[in-house]
Amino acid sequence: MKLLLTNGEFIEMLPGYSESFTGPVLKDAIAFTSKTAVTDLTIQVIAYEDFVIRLSIGTLLQKVKSFDWIQRSGCYSSFMLKNGMFKEIGNSGKFHVRKDQYSCYLTPPAECSASFEKHQEFCLLDIFYSTTLINELSRVFPQLTQFLQRSAVVFLPHKANWTFPKVKEIYNHILESPYSDSSRNFYLNLKVRELLFHLLEKAFATKPEELSFTAFETARIHEARNILEEHLGKKPPTIRSLAKKVALNELKLKKGFRKYFDSGIFEWLTNRKMEHARMLILTTNKPIKDIASIVGYPLTTNFITAFRRRFGYTPGSLRRQ
Repeated sequence: MKLLLTNGEFIEMLPGYSESFTGPVLKDAIAFTSKTAVTDLTIQVIAYEDFVIRLSIGTLLQKVKSFDWIQRSGCYSSFMLKNGMFKEIGNSGKFHVRKDQYSCYLTPPAECSASFEKHQEFCLLDIFYSTTLINELSRVFPQLTQFLQRSAVVFLPHKANWTFPKVKEIYNHILESPYSDSSRNFYLNLKVRELLFHLLEKAFATKPEELSFTAFETARIHEARNILEEHLGKKPPTIRSLAKKVALNELKLKKGFRKYFDSGIFEWLTNRKMEHARMLILTTNKPIKDIASIVGYPLTTNFITAFRRRFGYTPGSLRRQ
């Protein structure tokens, strides 16, 4: 991969982490860093025979464009964890992948480029799946066989798709894997296959939609999610008041939330609180009691119960790992 500034200057990537890098760190990854007057960028790569995981984190003081040549036929997925990018693969045309969206596509060898805005910290997770791995799932998804024979890029199902909760849960497991050595190898092999299965299941789903949504309604549904995001540590609005804030009726809001986020409104909010709490446990030294309060649980016992119900283990056991 080559990184290019708008003035045509290439960005040099050096092996290792910079002293100021705060994570997240992928265990056993090979890291490359560029820390200059205009770049603060870290790329971590884990490469196996049948899949490759790449996590890119950085802030850029100039607009940067990355160029890559896809050398292996297979399936590629890009998850935008923070901010967004404009991407182009082969002759597909430029398209926008926003925060909490992903792009998944089958492709032969092709040129690929992505551009990132300046003064904005971004976080991007890329995963490559080999044709060998894809063929493992062709019995479940027979459409894959004909798609692999094409000489053009095939998007699954669209150029940019909203990330649904199950996929987000799986890629967080990949990023936060507690295992090392052979155990980690086995764990990542399972998780990467599980992730690909759910992406393909979503792409080839034929379940009819009960309601359709205009571009305006879709934007308002995502605004409702943003409003709820601001209420992780305080009492959230009722569904009625939330619908009024985003100028939708309650039915459209509830059905739209289920469509785009694969979850009920307050189920999504509870899961988001737990994800935020999990991140704080892993990345800070804050006491469990304080974290419970941050995500809106005055009683620590209620927080521990909700956390165990969501993840299958307690906050304390996670911190001791």
